[in-house]
Amino acid sequence: MPAPEKASVSITVQIRDGSARITLDRPPLNVLDVEMLRRLNDALRECDARSIRVVVLRSALPRAFSAGVEVRDHSAGRLEAMLSEVRENARLLLTLTPATIAAIHGSTLGGGAEIALLCDVILAGDDTVFGFPEIKLGAFPPVAAACLAEICGSPRATRLLLGESITAATAETFGLVSRVVPTTQLSETVDRVAGELAAHSGVALHALTSATRAQRASALLQRLDAAIATYQATVGPSLDAKEGIDAFLEKRAPAWSHR
Repeated sequence: MPAPEKASVSITVQIRDGSARITLDRPPLNVLDVEMLRRLNDALRECDARSIRVVVLRSALPRAFSAGVEVRDHSAGRLEAMLSEVRENARLLLTLTPATIAAIHGSTLGGGAEIALLCDVILAGDDTVFGFPEIKLGAFPPVAAACLAEICGSPRATRLLLGESITAATAETFGLVSRVVPTTQLSETVDRVAGELAAHSGVALHALTSATRAQRASALLQRLDAAIATYQATVGPSLDAKEGIDAFLEKRAPAWSHR
């Protein structure tokens, strides 16, 4: 999770010919503060329509899809609001009417990687760095904790949850991304795949997303609620949570409580 950003939050929605494109644009790394998460969730609600067959989530920035959730929003006074928006984001992506595509490249970390994991199709540029660094800050990623093992198996999930970052090629081997393409061809590939999906019968496509997500959504959200409850009860109020935030912002090694 990177340092705070002061750039204004920008999330745009473009809808045309049965496709919607939600673009994240908060330089330099699309750090997800509470306000940006709220706007992303508003954008997803706007796209939850039967007239839309596919939704693409993408970044306008050259260096990142998203480098994760704002570090300051993990502090005690902001934690509840942040986790509420994270949970709502998961609910929306798991129950959205259209199919979803995540177009990822560059830094795709923490909460940014979690958003991608919740999409139906993940197209990755070959410069993607995929990982969950939260444990290094005295925290853990609740969505990843709830869903990684079912996607790539427990041993690989554990490696990632313990802070290992991986390349796009390794993420494809793990089954975390659908396809890796040269980053220079990512936009073209996304447009082609989105067009192919949007050309399908809306009735059939919406029925398919409902059928494939229904049971998974219920089980995953139940696991996510348990992970969030654990986070709020043990991590959030801990000395280590505060120390992890302070150490990161002060650019020093953390001094853990070892309790």
